[in-house]
Amino acid sequence: MGVDMLRTLLRPVYHGAFRSHLRTRFWLSDHFGSKPPSNPGSSIPPALLRYRVGESLSTESFLRIGESCANYIDQQAQAMGMSLNTVERVLDFGCGCGRTLRWLMERHPATQFYGSDVDADAIGWCSSNLCDGVFLNNKPEPPLAFATEFFDVVYCLSVFTHLDEQMQDLWLTELKRILKPGGIVILTVHGERAAASLDEGAAQSLKAAGFLHRQSRKLSGIVPKWYGTSWHSRSYITARLGRSFDDVRYTAVPDGVQDLVVARNVS
Repeated sequence: MGVDMLRTLLRPVYHGAFRSHLRTRFWLSDHFGSKPPSNPGSSIPPALLRYRVGESLSTESFLRIGESCANYIDQQAQAMGMSLNTVERVLDFGCGCGRTLRWLMERHPATQFYGSDVDADAIGWCSSNLCDGVFLNNKPEPPLAFATEFFDVVYCLSVFTHLDEQMQDLWLTELKRILKPGGIVILTVHGERAAASLDEGAAQSLKAAGFLHRQSRKLSGIVPKWYGTSWHSRSYITARLGRSFDDVRYTAVPDGVQDLVVARNVS
């Protein structure tokens, strides 16, 4: 029996064992985990949803990272001459279970926040627990159910770090459609710090093309082929955004593996 055939036969067994292991960890965390510290909102998502956004069961980590991301969103908007206190509508594209959105909603109560994600469970939780927001379960491919030029700000954290090139370009076009003229998009990418862990062959591929997408063997057969881990060079992503957006800015985050890219929608 060949290695490929053996992998095919064992894959369902592995997937079943992997899911069972995770379900046990989630149950233990929900029933015996530590109580969360004081935070915006009264509810913490269940362990399954927290794990999906950060591969961690820690409530402390969930809240700390969410607050830090919210700080970055505020800072990047201000650097582009825009305050979330004064805009009309903001979209968290790929909001998950509201790790970042909950903090921004608390800080800017006069602004209408929206969240969108392919994860129906996460959107259901947000709709029931983050009641000041508007939440949409979107499909894996565009379009979103929003009118053209609807948002002042769209941010997407840890989204383009997972899409292949074709899916990336589809969603960049859609985000441009729903942004107002002069509105801004904020996204994160795996930059130089993250690329330092690549093997030599992958590093050379990234250097040559500016973009690298790899699928996870562990998740093969569980997630679609366009979903994996992606790396972007600074020149690649700024040029890509520069096709349709203006004033593209790249910010390396010294203590993080994801960098920030911000651009303004052309009028």
